[in-house]
Amino acid sequence: MHPAVLLLPLAAAMLYPLGSIFLKRAMELGSGPMRAVVVGNLILCLCFGLRAIGATGPPDWSQIGWPILTGVAFFLGQVLTIAAIRAGDVSVQAPLMGTKVVFVALYSFFLKPDEVPPLLWVASGLTAVAVFLIGGASLAALRAAGKTILFALASCAFFGLSDTLMGYRSQAFGAEWFLVAVAVTFGALSFLLVPFCKGRFQDIPKPAWKGLILGGLAIGGQALILNIALTGFGHATAINVVYSSRGLWGVVLVWFVGAWLGNFERRDAGPAVMRRRFLGSLLLCGAIALVFL
Repeated sequence: MHPAVLLLPLAAAMLYPLGSIFLKRAMELGSGPMRAVVVGNLILCLCFGLRAIGATGPPDWSQIGWPILTGVAFFLGQVLTIAAIRAGDVSVQAPLMGTKVVFVALYSFFLKPDEVPPLLWVASGLTAVAVFLIGGASLAALRAAGKTILFALASCAFFGLSDTLMGYRSQAFGAEWFLVAVAVTFGALSFLLVPFCKGRFQDIPKPAWKGLILGGLAIGGQALILNIALTGFGHATAINVVYSSRGLWGVVLVWFVGAWLGNFERRDAGPAVMRRRFLGSLLLCGAIALVFL
């Protein structure tokens, strides 16, 4: 594998926390969480729909239940991700999204135990320690960040399920069409949230629209880039290890350019907390790497 291939997951890893920062800023400026979910999901749906370009052959419609189930899981993951972003700091939420890999391994344990990495349980233990550090390294801090941690981990559980189903069921339906069907499913489900939105979409303040569009494009773009890297070049292990650095980039972006983007977590949390979050992110990356050994 040419080293340049790893620039794709690296770009995706950097885009993800940037998207989280934009979406959080949009919610602070008045978009509301439900409207943020709907707009973000529809942009993501369009990005995923691009996979239809170049698809060969029709899908196997007898397997349609699998992409629908995957789309439902992905939709729930998206909703919980927005809830996590709204509930707390991006420098807490973004690193925790790396636990998705551990959930994938746990699901694989039940589907195909022979394919489960031997160091899974060690990785799970390191993940628990990493969560403790990212949450603030004290019971009081964990309670304060409890909603963010709970929503982030729950979203990873659903994203892990969707990734597992993509890995084990997409070929039977048709890999490219599987992703398109997933996009149509969670895009359609997003419209069910419209009645629960507070206010009309046309009443969203203009500054909030900027954050919604930029955040949606960043999240959708990184997902498309990662999918292109996995399906176009293979080497899933190396690509996922590089992509897991998104947690580190989340802390780094908040630390160095957060204030410029309207995010003041560094000021509010203080340097000691930010250092613990950075250490926890490093530990989480180590746990993720163990999953692939």
